[in-house]
Formats: sequence, structure tokens, C-alpha cells
Amino acid sequence: MDNVTRRSFVRGMALTGAAATTSGLVGSAVAAEAETGAAKPTTAADYFGKWSFEIAPDPITDDQIAETIEAEVVVVGAGTAGLVTANSAADEGLDVILITASSIPIGRGGSNHAAWSKAKERLGCPRDTAVELERELRTQGSMVDARKWYSYFNNSEEAMNWLIDIMEAAGYETVVEAKMSILDDGAVMNCIGAHGWVNEENPTGPMNQPLVVNELARRLEEITGRPVYYNNIGRQLVRGGVANGTEGRVDAIIAEREDGTFVKYVGTKAIVLATGDFSCDRDMMAKYAPEVYRFVTPEYFDEEHDYDKAFVYGGIYYGDGQKMGLWCGAAWQKGWTCGYNGGGAKSCPPVNGGMLFPALCVSRDGKRFCNEYANLGNGPFTQYVSSPGHTCYSIWDSAYASKYPLPWLGEGPRWLEGGVTPSLTPEEMLAEWDVRVMIGMYQKADTLEELIEMMGLPESTLDTIAHYNEMCANGYDEEFHKDPSLMIPVEEGPFYGVFGDSNFFLCVLGGLRTSGNMEVCDEDDNPIPGLYNVGSMAGDMFHVGYTAQLPGFTLGSFVALGYKLGKFIKEHE
Repeated sequence: MDNVTRRSFVRGMALTGAAATTSGLVGSAVAAEAETGAAKPTTAADYFGKWSFEIAPDPITDDQIAETIEAEVVVVGAGTAGLVTANSAADEGLDVILITASSIPIGRGGSNHAAWSKAKERLGCPRDTAVELERELRTQGSMVDARKWYSYFNNSEEAMNWLIDIMEAAGYETVVEAKMSILDDGAVMNCIGAHGWVNEENPTGPMNQPLVVNELARRLEEITGRPVYYNNIGRQLVRGGVANGTEGRVDAIIAEREDGTFVKYVGTKAIVLATGDFSCDRDMMAKYAPEVYRFVTPEYFDEEHDYDKAFVYGGIYYGDGQKMGLWCGAAWQKGWTCGYNGGGAKSCPPVNGGMLFPALCVSRDGKRFCNEYANLGNGPFTQYVSSPGHTCYSIWDSAYASKYPLPWLGEGPRWLEGGVTPSLTPEEMLAEWDVRVMIGMYQKADTLEELIEMMGLPESTLDTIAHYNEMCANGYDEEFHKDPSLMIPVEEGPFYGVFGDSNFFLCVLGGLRTSGNMEVCDEDDNPIPGLYNVGSMAGDMFHVGYTAQLPGFTLGSFVALGYKLGKFIKEHE
């Protein structure tokens, strides 16, 4: 047990009066309780006490409140999910307030999946089927809430068409990302459906989510006539009229403003939490996401909270919404929280950030450790478990540019144009590789011996390459059974290589127990009246890792479920 975990347990034991720190002493305590007829401990908290973040702070009292502002719906968080929910509710005629700890709207990435849309129809793209959704459910170990997944599937078309209309009315062009899978029937299959928006000043669709949230924030202020309340950090929920109360209805949230004063935002119909992840809270990560704890950038745990973080690796937010929910009686989700490429690595050389580049991959011992195609998408986890030192070195040759069976997308647009995937010529792709060599991203050498030495790999790596080339010539991978069409030998110089590091961690996905209607629930799965949550903090939406079959499913689910929630509140509150 590390110091952080030990401190948390010690704090909890002091609060509960527990003095035993070994399993033997805990066993003795259980036996003593049995003799006296006391109830047996059934949870870790019964044995060890609570973690620091589970202990509610003293309630903020009415005399500390400087101002009270009332609306029908209060949404907390100005990311994609919060802004979509707020706009959807406002479209239904509800009086909506949006507060956020950030000083600006926050958008990361830019791929928003939908099973079908007017943009997909224009481009002649296929409609996603339930079979494809089920395939992705299986990659999550089926340990997710199928109600919410099918709610996404059933509502994504209407929600995406709504968002398309908003963005195109603002002057943006809707684009749909090109298919990234190589085989028509293989371990990795992509459904075309990741939507983005571009204009002349912002041509890169897959990273343009800031355009979406900025437009949604502007539109919300226009519809409601109210400002977005920035720099308002949610501190405590009010339930049953009491801050951090555990009975009755949640009808307000108390936020702290920049000047240190408190304001109560009353939502007579609903409070919606959309506050992001908890990856930068040390104790929450130690309890709920220990498998990816080590990949958080350590100083992020102790930093002054930065709510304006953009697309950064190493951890993002602080679990504010999850804590507030726990303090007022919410339960934690049933499944394990999901690391977004947690414990992962840039395991294959990126093609404009894409993961489908199944060149020969070896670990630090110079040996293969996986089917380079089958691990794509979940490659970080394969690498972490299978590769010594969770390292990955990719090696390929100049002929790969012409033998690779998928159109090269390069650094330019990655979306369909008139239903056709834009592509680079092999010569253009080679030129891009050479640019990456110049900036130090890739290594390049005239001989394999030179390349192996440059990459710091053992000489035995040459034997691995020779055996791999033999299997390519025979058309059969006797080690990891990669598809014959992807068995491209490494034999024509110059040769290229790249090392994939093992710190490719963005955030964690998951948190409060959440119904199929996005209601926050207690331990008995009963919805807490008046309280909802959406976005990355919603429980049991993800389990294993980032979805590879449905690119853009994360943001796409935020759009579809947030859009539906706005309408649900109108109908049911």
C-alpha cells in the first residue's frame, strides 16, 4: 500500500474508531462482533472506514449565501454534455441556468458519432445497425448499462440532425470522418459516423469540438436571455432544504465565485451535473481507478485546480460533481470505472493520430507480443499487459507506403468528400514520414542494423524481423495469426521506426450510479428526486476503454443523451 492509500485508510480508521490495520486484526474484530450479535461488515468502508473524499464537509449555511438565483433547470458544467442538455431544455421552453467552474466553454477532440444523420445520408454512408452496437458492447465486456447505450442508438439521429442544423446555421460545414478499419470482416471494424465541423479558419474536423461548445454557449445565452455563469465552482448540493442533505429532493446547488462568496442556484425542476472526470483527485483514483492511477501526471494531483484544461494528457478534472453526489446519498456505479486509453501507449506510429497502422511491433526485448491489427483501439491495454516494460517499437520499410491496403490520410482532412475517402499517394506519405524524422518523432536508417541500434533494441530483434519476413512470404502468421493481407515484410530500405511511450492517459470515464434516463440513483437504484448527470461522469457508460468500433462514441453519446435529457425533464418534472 503506498503512502497515499495508507494515509486515506488511516484517516478513515481514525474517524470510525478502527484500530486494526492487518487482516488478522480485522478478522478478530469480526469474530468479536459475531459474539455480541453485531452485524458483520459487508463493505470495505465497514472494515476500514471512509476515504477522505467520502466524508461530507460542514454544510454551507444560509447566512453564508450572498445571493440566490432561481430557474427551472440548473446545469453544472460547460462541456459538450452540459451545453447540449441546457440547449435542449431551453428549446423545450424551460427556464435554464448554466454554471461552470471554467472561464470558457470546454470542448476536447471533435468526433461526434451518430448511427444515422442527414450528413451521412448526403454522403451515401451506411446506417449503423444494432448488430454493430452489440459488437461494441462486447468489446466493453458487456459491463455497461445497455439501457443508456440503446438510448444513444435510438436518439442519435434526431440529436445529431439538431446539432448539424445549429452548426450549419452558424456557418460551419459538417464533415464525416473516413472509415479507419482496413478489413471488411476482422477484429477491428469501424462504423462510419464521426461528425465534425470545419470552416476556412478551422479546417481540422476531428479536433474542432471547441467550435461546437462555443456556438452552444452563445446560442444558450441568446435563447434564455441569461448569461452563462463562468468561474462558479459547485461546492454542495442542497437536498431536502439542507446543504449535503441525504433525504428529499435536490433542488439547488451552492457554488463559490471568484471572490470567494457563495451563491445558491435553485432549480425547481432539475439540477443536472456535467462536471467531468475525477482523474486529478488522488484518493478517488486510488479507490476507483487503481489500474490507471500510476499513469496520471503526479504533479496534477497537487496542482492548483485548472478548470480550463484543453486536450492534455496525464489527467484533467477533480471529481467535484461525483463528490457532491456522494455526499447527498448517491451511489457509485456498479461496474469499474474506465480509463480513457488509461495505462496506454502510442503503441503504433500514428497516421494523423489514427491507430490503424499495423506494422511490425516488438517490445524492448525485440520480440512480438500481439497481433498488430487485432490490438488496434485496445492496443494500450494489450501493450500494458503483454509487453515487457509496457513498451512498443514499431518497425516498417519504405515499401510499406505502397503496400499498405488503406488509403493514406496523412496530415490533411480525414473525412469523406462526396462519399469518397481522400488519400495521399505513397510518395506523399513517404514525404510525411520524412518530416516526422526531421522533427525527431521517427527514426530512419539505410539498414536494419543501423535502425535497431538507433532505437536501442537488442541485436536479436534482427532475428524477429527475419522470422516475420519469412511468415509474410508464406502468407501465414504462425505466432499471432494476423490477416495475410496485412503481413507486409520489412525488407526494402530505407527503414523507419518509432517508440511508443506508455503514458497516453487522458481521463477516466464513469462515476455516479445513473439510470437509463440519466437520473442519479442511490444504493437501491432509486432515483434521487431532482438530480441528474450526463457526460463523462455518468456511471456505467464505459468499462474497458475507448470505443474502437464506433469512433466518436464518447462525444456522440454526450450529444444524444444530453439532448434526450432536456426533453425528459420537460415531460417528467
